[in-house]
Amino acid sequence: MPSLRELQIAFLDGTLHGYPAQIASLIAASELAPEARVAIYANNAREGFLSALAATFPVIERLAGADWFRQTGRDYMSRHPSCSGNLHFVGERFAAFLEDALRGTDFAYFADVARLEWAYQEVLVAADHPSFDISALSGVSPDAYDSLVFRVHPALQLIESRYPVLAIWKANQPGAVEQSISLDAGSSRVLIIRREDHVELRQLPAAGFALLRAFMQGATLSEAFERAAQADPNADLAFVLGHVVKLQALVDFEIR
Repeated sequence: MPSLRELQIAFLDGTLHGYPAQIASLIAASELAPEARVAIYANNAREGFLSALAATFPVIERLAGADWFRQTGRDYMSRHPSCSGNLHFVGERFAAFLEDALRGTDFAYFADVARLEWAYQEVLVAADHPSFDISALSGVSPDAYDSLVFRVHPALQLIESRYPVLAIWKANQPGAVEQSISLDAGSSRVLIIRREDHVELRQLPAAGFALLRAFMQGATLSEAFERAAQADPNADLAFVLGHVVKLQALVDFEIR
């Protein structure tokens, strides 16, 4: 008599990896053949996975075509099956999978587009936080400014790419005007942040992007200013910080 673990492995192989014979012999007889009954579970698992993946990466599906996306999704599923009953997370490794699969091809940019789409999904389900009250900084001594550490909104992501991924994403939204976008049109530094009733995506200048990324990594204001200056030596750092505050990208601070 096989153990519970052996039964579970056999069922997994039968439903996800296409080896129904390993579990069929352990299924009680009925009007429907064991292999056919396993196939029902396999089909449901596959279709549910692929539907969730398509809902997460609609731009990739539109760029590549439904047939390619479906076959690639099946390959991805065999490599990274869902480890949770919540299918929202099935796309977590898809960008890295595409990067490996498409490296050196004309479609290598798909990986960065997928990163943008996954960041969008992360922002959708991230925690909320009240807006930052900038007046709270009035109680901070100027001597402590360099040691300020700002906390970034939890529903915020940053995506950087050498491709114009934001333009590609916008051009492939429902109702968008059809247009041709050159992959050499320039790099992207994209802010993705959830607002009260929508998700906002916008291009950031180099200094602002560097400043926010430094804050996300726990840098002090002094350290973040250094990185922003490296990204754009001509940037007005006080203006850059003010712009980040106006974007409601910061929610709190502490003094290290």
